[in-house]
Amino acid sequence: MGIFEKIKSLIFGRRQKRVGSHVDPDWEKWKERSYYYGMKPDKAPIPIHFDAPISTNATIMVRGGESETKKRWGLHVFEAYANDDKSRITMILNKHIELGRPVAELYYYAATYGEGFDAYNWFRVGSDVPYHSCLFGRDKAVFYADCEYKNPITLANIGADDLLDEKPEENIDNYPLPRENFKSDMDCKHARMGLYYIEEAKFQRKQNLKNAKNGAMFYDKDRDIVVVKVGGQWRKVATEPLPEGVNYGE
Repeated sequence: MGIFEKIKSLIFGRRQKRVGSHVDPDWEKWKERSYYYGMKPDKAPIPIHFDAPISTNATIMVRGGESETKKRWGLHVFEAYANDDKSRITMILNKHIELGRPVAELYYYAATYGEGFDAYNWFRVGSDVPYHSCLFGRDKAVFYADCEYKNPITLANIGADDLLDEKPEENIDNYPLPRENFKSDMDCKHARMGLYYIEEAKFQRKQNLKNAKNGAMFYDKDRDIVVVKVGGQWRKVATEPLPEGVNYGE
């Protein structure tokens, strides 16, 4: 290798290798909902297709920053589609702020679009063995596994203010928030929808109590009692004071 080639290799070899695409609003796949939904065809580059498995011995990094228009809704960092090419598992970052912190969300989205119960399939964690491990859905989780807890279990604290008899109207206008408190219109919209889902959860909680199976338990915070469903009826659990001299760090 000559001196010029060595210099060229030193200069250009240290640059980051980049593979790019181009914007094409007329790309044929933009007509399909699973492609255009949540994307901006006039701003998003069309995807680069690899017609083969992709293998690497390095970390795959999905970066943030200026890549917002290249992600679905500016939030999706991973999608994998089933054979119908519509239902998918999805990973989202920072769509919501909940309990004071940003949330990472992982779920199996069904071919039924929307955010209702039927829009989400089961997501199994632990194995691919039917009727084993743990299933997670929109408003229900099923644990076939033997659950061993390393910390105290806190029962749901439920009172009258946590329940609704009727499902609230899904109208964002009913949940105003100051726009200036948010970075973007979309962030503000997500926060306002979050207020709706807080109310919707109260309705779902009431339905869960009505349809609870035998063995269900919760803490009635209005009456300071633990209740359990036995033989189709809710019953109060009898409790006693701790033995003298016993405490747990109070």
